[in-house]
Amino acid sequence: MRMSRILFGVLLAAQTAFAVSSGEDKRMAFTVPAAPWTLTLPEGDFKVAQREVKPDGTSGYFYLTGEKSHLNVSFFIEPVSECKDSKACRDMVWKAGNPMWENPLNVVSSQIGDVSYFEFLMPSFRSQPLQQQNMYAEFVVDGFWVDFHISKVLYKPEEHELFEQLVKAIKFEPKEKKARN
Repeated sequence: MRMSRILFGVLLAAQTAFAVSSGEDKRMAFTVPAAPWTLTLPEGDFKVAQREVKPDGTSGYFYLTGEKSHLNVSFFIEPVSECKDSKACRDMVWKAGNPMWENPLNVVSSQIGDVSYFEFLMPSFRSQPLQQQNMYAEFVVDGFWVDFHISKVLYKPEEHELFEQLVKAIKFEPKEKKARN
């Protein structure tokens, strides 16, 4: 399931827009044509490293890197199918696992507001020290699911607030309806 989502074909840069709100609150915006909303998050120091949208416009994958914060963010936008709410999606992702998760420590499953998440620390990867914190936050909005992953290498516990602030700052803004002539 997850591998098929990763193997999307076509890169469609036009599907990702950058939005600027009023004042100093610059936000980045992401969507797929089929979604009724646009996901926005604070621009911060993020740069888009990858964006792919399926040719049929129903699903997409986005990857951002924080140049100063050293946060990595990746997420899928896709129609809800196997899970129907945030908690069910969180539990499904955790149960499915990932071969890249080596010896996760300090596993926590909880909520930030209405958003269910799980997180863990990966002390190493392939015998190399890593100290990577991972958080998977699951959003279900208007028939679409966002599997949102935040990670940071050389993580220190005092940096946890960065993860929580980012999850709290995500907004789903309705797309403007095109006027008919």
